[in-house]
Amino acid sequence: MSRSILLRGVSAAAILFACLSSAATAQEALPAIDIGAGSSNAAAPASAPSPAGDNPGGRLTGYNAANATSAMKMDTPILQTPVSVQVVTRQTMDDQQAITVGDAVLANASSVLPVPSFFDRYKVRGFTTESYRDGLLRYATNYLDTSNLQSIEVVKGPAAMLYGRMEPGGIIDLVVKRPLDKPYYSVEEQTGSYGLTRTTLDATGPVTADRTLLYRFNGDFYREDSFRDFVNDHQVFLAPTVQWRPIEQFRMNVDFEYQHRSYVDDYALFPAVGGAPAQIPISRYLQQPSAMGNTPNQFDRKFIAYDWKWDFMPDWSLTNRLSYTDSNFRTADTFPASFNPITGNLSSFIYNSPGYEQQELATNVDIKGKFATGPLQHSVLAGYDHFNYFWPNTIFYPSSNITTINIYNPIYSPLQNPYNSAPFFDTQRQKWDGLYGQDMISAFDDKAHLLLGGRFDWSRTGQSTKFTSPWLAEASLADHYDHGFSPRIGLLIQPLPWLSLYGNFTQSIGQNNGATASGTVVLPPQRGEQFEGGVKVEFFDKRLTATAAYYDITKTNVAEPDPTNPSNVLLVGKVRSRGVEFDLTGRVNENWSLIANYSHDDVRVAKGVLTPNFATELTTEQAITGNVMPSSPRNYGNLWVKYDADGALKGLSLGAGVTAVGSALGDNANSFVLPSYALLNGMVSYTMRINGYRVTAQFNVKNLTNTTYYASSLDRNTIAPGQPRTFLGALRFEF
Repeated sequence: MSRSILLRGVSAAAILFACLSSAATAQEALPAIDIGAGSSNAAAPASAPSPAGDNPGGRLTGYNAANATSAMKMDTPILQTPVSVQVVTRQTMDDQQAITVGDAVLANASSVLPVPSFFDRYKVRGFTTESYRDGLLRYATNYLDTSNLQSIEVVKGPAAMLYGRMEPGGIIDLVVKRPLDKPYYSVEEQTGSYGLTRTTLDATGPVTADRTLLYRFNGDFYREDSFRDFVNDHQVFLAPTVQWRPIEQFRMNVDFEYQHRSYVDDYALFPAVGGAPAQIPISRYLQQPSAMGNTPNQFDRKFIAYDWKWDFMPDWSLTNRLSYTDSNFRTADTFPASFNPITGNLSSFIYNSPGYEQQELATNVDIKGKFATGPLQHSVLAGYDHFNYFWPNTIFYPSSNITTINIYNPIYSPLQNPYNSAPFFDTQRQKWDGLYGQDMISAFDDKAHLLLGGRFDWSRTGQSTKFTSPWLAEASLADHYDHGFSPRIGLLIQPLPWLSLYGNFTQSIGQNNGATASGTVVLPPQRGEQFEGGVKVEFFDKRLTATAAYYDITKTNVAEPDPTNPSNVLLVGKVRSRGVEFDLTGRVNENWSLIANYSHDDVRVAKGVLTPNFATELTTEQAITGNVMPSSPRNYGNLWVKYDADGALKGLSLGAGVTAVGSALGDNANSFVLPSYALLNGMVSYTMRINGYRVTAQFNVKNLTNTTYYASSLDRNTIAPGQPRTFLGALRFEF
């Protein structure tokens, strides 16, 4: 199945190469090309005295980004984009030593929050979203690393018009590093609290003398224990890239990634007692270490992707992207069954999957161009995309493996064979195709911009559970067919070069919600709608950018887990998210830089169950009209300030920041509260030159005051404690 999918996805590229080969013969061989200098992944300037000179490896991006391609799939200035978008730059990740994507986005973009999940998922404007990689969906992705990322773009609001079936809160798009035409090498060693050690490599440069073939290699070797007892983590991540540019009008990147992770899982198994999280040490492990530690989880991911762009006419280009992922898991986790708050006994059962494989293919083709009709300037985009996801899973879920731990006095004992029951076989797939188009119409000397766009999707979703064989589960998939139209309209007025006022309206069709407990009925897809208005301002010669926005989002057919049956889901009629957000990023002057953001968000059930039973609400967790959605604080914000010294102290940088999060209700029943908290962070670094090497020594501290906090929750038994005080030192050599 995967081979046929892959062949079908690359067929469009074969046609192009036939045309390209004839075009290449008519072109002269390229002179030396400064490929990075003209891209958003900024390379070292042509005048740089050495590869580790003014901008080694494209690291010194500053905190502010002028453009973001994810919002409209065009390289449009943010000040002319009628959508709210924030960019976390490479320098931001370096200064804060952000190892994971969560480290990078949670403190540096407004309206982004963590979610307890087996996958790397975050809430944007109140709704859980998936991540993208250079514009292609990465569904149910785990353990995202930042070592090969150039930036992260957070696009707010429904972007389904361009990206297909998705959540209405927004998307997180990972922009990877690209090869540079000048040799650059970097080795960094990090060490920190809880036994953390991490070695990262970055090497890039030309393969051929004419610089038509370039390469880049990023690698990551990582090990860490945890503030949670018994938990540990080991990773190897390798990411080579090759870029080919046979003629000036054509460029192609081919990416490979391999990731292996061996770890003891730390699912957020932590109960509430009364109206707050249980008053026990956050380090306490409430799973069964005999099951988790003796057979650590294993995760292997193999990834291949390409993207090419052909400028076949002035102002017109054709782009094709494709990615294919094959992931293998062996997992063991503990899930809560019941909790007695009087005795402190927490009962749980073991979920075991001795091995399953996820296959995922995503591809798209875009054509972009510019033309004029009288006084109107048009920037148009038309495209097609395809996504296919297949997940056959073998699961041991034996009720006989229910065990009990007292949260106040845990006694860990060896479990019986966790595979002592017959398995069942669960198969899931998602497949959709979409056609989309948009036109950005500019007028009045580029002071008015009207965005018109629309998309039509066709989807097929299936899920089947059988106790007999995996082949029968696949053969009996219960497919659900959907289609829908997602429009988007936006208007931006720029009365002054430094000021823009904008508004937009958009609708989206989301992913299916899974199936009922029997696995025979696939639930209908989510639907989203948003109204947004805001203002964007640039200060200090475009060094500092501010965005303020108001939004009103509604989402229907919202799926919530059924606490009485973990394999089932419940549908909520409508959830509404309304709020305001503010972001300020960039450089005030040559010495001072800052990142500041604030979010005020009200996320609650607008239409819940028709006949709520308040007497049983704690056990059923029904979504009742007016209730606030779990782990949705009303107010939260971040501030990060950095000082770069000059004169005799040039090379010294100091940074400090604070993250403040208001209290939040922890479950659908609104029965307990996650307390508010504030975290203090700091950084000091010094860069010097030693024998031609650029050497940077850096030290970061997170949660300086060692505040106890709870980052997020799903229900009364699923609460994620936050990280205590953490120290992280680094030494980086660049040449």
